[in-house]
Amino acid sequence: MAFLNELDSKRLLAKEGFEVTMPEVVSNLEEAKRAAERIGYPVVVKVFSNRIVHKSDVGGVVVGIEDEAALKRSYSEVLLRAREIDPEAKVCIQKCVPKGVELVVGIHTDESFGKVIMYGIGGVFVELLKDVSFRLVPIGEEDAVEMIEEIKAKALLDGFRGLPAVDKRALSCFLVKVSDVAQGKGIVQMDLNPVIAYGDRFVVVDARVLL
Repeated sequence: MAFLNELDSKRLLAKEGFEVTMPEVVSNLEEAKRAAERIGYPVVVKVFSNRIVHKSDVGGVVVGIEDEAALKRSYSEVLLRAREIDPEAKVCIQKCVPKGVELVVGIHTDESFGKVIMYGIGGVFVELLKDVSFRLVPIGEEDAVEMIEEIKAKALLDGFRGLPAVDKRALSCFLVKVSDVAQGKGIVQMDLNPVIAYGDRFVVVDARVLL
């Protein structure tokens, strides 16, 4: 078994038809500047490392970078923090997506029950709130609908405080697709957090896959 890095995880997902924000891995500040110009500001600077799983916990993510000066500052800060943990860590640049509803979707293989899919409210508070639902894989659309309705914060999907309302039928199809891909590709573990939801669109912003 082997964990894929973020870039390879997203390549796998993109091949399966998921919408992802593809990172560009850079080795120095000049490469970071060129990547940001190609992608277009605003951008996100993130640590790129096989050893650092929770990037936000180590200050390894800076969002909403609007210009070269902010890019230079963020690049140096992220790399410095990351290399305290992983001396081989690099930095990647990706597009900063608009604000939407942050979801988490995951796959876990349990020794007793087998493969399980998790769905809930995502972002940096997922482990604190623990507002998630589980089902055995594979799931059907009815299972996915039940998972969506079990979440305490499901009102967020209805356009809470100006956020775009989420198409629940499209969301259920997204969950079924994750289940199907995990089953068909031999995925042991998969963490998609966050997945930003806009109506019937679901953009995978961060991903980690264990084959």
